[in-house]
Amino acid sequence: MCTVHSTSMTGSTIVAATTTDMTVKLGITLPKSIIQKIDNMRGDIPRSKYIRRVIERYLAISNKDIKTTAKKKRK
Repeated sequence: MCTVHSTSMTGSTIVAATTTDMTVKLGITLPKSIIQKIDNMRGDIPRSKYIRRVIERYLAISNKDIKTTAKKKRK
């Protein structure tokens, strides 16, 4: 389970975990404008869960791009 505890108007403390990972507490500072965008986009999804999903999707896409680039270089 993921939870977010806001520490200020410009930052959040994020706890993130997947079903196979232990939970690790991570503190980050973000501009208020980014927090507002996240809050507008996430709807009823808890902030920490939304941020975790965005990061997981970004990493999955980045990993696919790295593999694709590596395959092209081998040819």
